Amino acid sequence: MRDREEALERAVKRGALVRYNPQLERGEHHVRRLWLRPNVSAALLPETIGQDQFDRVHSALRRFVVGGLFNIVSKTCPHAGVSSLGDLRELKTDPPPFVEMRFKPPQRDLRLFGRFICQDGLVLTSAGMKSLEEKKVGKPIQIPEELRRCEAFFEAQAFDSRWTPPSIEASLTNAKII
Repeated sequence: MRDREEALERAVKRGALVRYNPQLERGEHHVRRLWLRPNVSAALLPETIGQDQFDRVHSALRRFVVGGLFNIVSKTCPHAGVSSLGDLRELKTDPPPFVEMRFKPPQRDLRLFGRFICQDGLVLTSAGMKSLEEKKVGKPIQIPEELRRCEAFFEAQAFDSRWTPPSIEASLTNAKII
């Protein structure tokens, strides 16, 4: 466990990760931990995604950090229609779980990708957007490419694969798995 914390601290000091620390209200505590790569953090600015979506995204990330209930759509969920209802979606990849947070309009379909490094500790490694008015913003999102990007980042930071929870159920407390 100490090795994991030291590796995370090194990544933050090198500027490879930014710890997400929302403003807490009286009586609230950091229950979960969230790190963003700088490119993800930059993608979440109001000038990039608009103020309405900025407020929605940061509200969800704040709820994550303070330990609020999160709905997770597992990769084995038999109900295709519920994928838009989840706060977090486990993508259909080999273990360990690779996850996506998706934020729908008002202006863009924003997708954040990452992996848990420990229980209640999520690292978001990439972001993609699709504008509602335009076809795409940038290259189309390819899940295998996002997964490779995540795996390469974890490897470059010397994050041991044994630190990553083996299942989505083991990744997050106070979660409803669908």
